[in-house]
Amino acid sequence: MFDVHVISLPRSGRRDSIGRVLSEKRVAFRFADAVDARIFTDADIAECYDDAAARQLYRRSMTAAEVACFLSHLSVWKEIASTGRGAVVLEDDAILEQGFFERVLHMSDERLASIADIVLLGRSKLPRTCAAAAYFHEPLKQSTLMDGLRVGAPFKQWTSGAVGYWISAQGARLAVENARGPIRALLDDWPWHIDNAGVRVAEVRPYVVWENFEVLPSSIEAERRALTKSRKAVHDAALWPLRIVRTIWRWGAVAMLRMATLIMKGDSRHERS
Repeated sequence: MFDVHVISLPRSGRRDSIGRVLSEKRVAFRFADAVDARIFTDADIAECYDDAAARQLYRRSMTAAEVACFLSHLSVWKEIASTGRGAVVLEDDAILEQGFFERVLHMSDERLASIADIVLLGRSKLPRTCAAAAYFHEPLKQSTLMDGLRVGAPFKQWTSGAVGYWISAQGARLAVENARGPIRALLDDWPWHIDNAGVRVAEVRPYVVWENFEVLPSSIEAERRALTKSRKAVHDAALWPLRIVRTIWRWGAVAMLRMATLIMKGDSRHERS
């Protein structure tokens, strides 16, 4: 099995729950103490965070909790990079599907690393009841079937959370190198990691990790909402027809890519015969 790192604040009160689940499944894991934003002083923030760079990216400042979140994951990345093999990183509010234990933990590290540097196992703020709609609107461009799960990159990456992911040793090294200096981006800004570090980011379908956000509210999300202007319902309704057109186009592209792959495989078999 992969090593499993659970990032958690000692004061959060969430360790018993996820620790019990992992122990019952006989999964070897360790808790990684998260950086506590509450102990940050203004001087601490100024030393480890580049506000000008963050505002240029997001048109707002990052919260102390967002900075602390990045530092927490960065510490785990450094450890994974030093081991030379991939590992799974979870946050302590993760809900784990049976597929996580039966499939993900037993996947080949080498095969996963040939596909991606980071594989997202779930998405933040997504209720299970909305999973089918999410898969429909965000199909994977090209995917590989591994132990009953599809692994591939979607058409668009965004800040989709870090509740659970696998990261290769090489991906950890790239991410650590990219994070040198003060924090200047969100931990889960996957496009930023892709563009600045060359990290290959993929996802699994179906998801096997869920964020328990409806029961365990996130302090990061509350602070983030206070700094981010919420879009009006009218604006979202106006974008709905465009989303439908985009989804139809994406599935058409997926069909063409799969057809091209089948043709290439057929030609390859013909040449060998």
